[in-house]
Amino acid sequence: MYKICKTEQSLKRQKLFQTTLLSLMEEKNYQDITVTSLCKEMDIPRKTFYRYFNFLDDVLDMILDEALINSFLYLEITTDLTGYLNYWKKEKYLLDVLEKNGLSSLLVTKSQERLTALRKDGTMTNHDIMYSAYIAALFTILLSWHHSGMQQSVEEITSLVYKMFRLN
Repeated sequence: MYKICKTEQSLKRQKLFQTTLLSLMEEKNYQDITVTSLCKEMDIPRKTFYRYFNFLDDVLDMILDEALINSFLYLEITTDLTGYLNYWKKEKYLLDVLEKNGLSSLLVTKSQERLTALRKDGTMTNHDIMYSAYIAALFTILLSWHHSGMQQSVEEITSLVYKMFRLN
């Protein structure tokens, strides 16, 4: 688990770990990256890494958590699917790096984990199950759209989703 930082300097350092990891993932497979290679790339001692993270996976988890939180704000607060898709179009780089490393499916997995974490007792209502299926379908559409080069406009994808779910 990554640590929640409060100081501006710590937040900047965590962000630097994130951007450096993504940069390394452009060059080599995520499975081949180590804490040592990340720290070497950043020219910092390993002990600095452990002030913020326990494992390399924690850096990736933080990247995904932040992206999911930011993208879900469009759905949870404004229910704006166009804003949600525009967010991901803007974050195409992240989708590119995840796809290159075979990690795109983590977006679906992490979003499902977020939903089940909301239920302390582990039970899910019918609404939860429906919401879970909706989110999984939405990510499947998003990843298909990304895989095809995002050739269709945001409006075309929005219309497709609305038709699929009979939302208008």
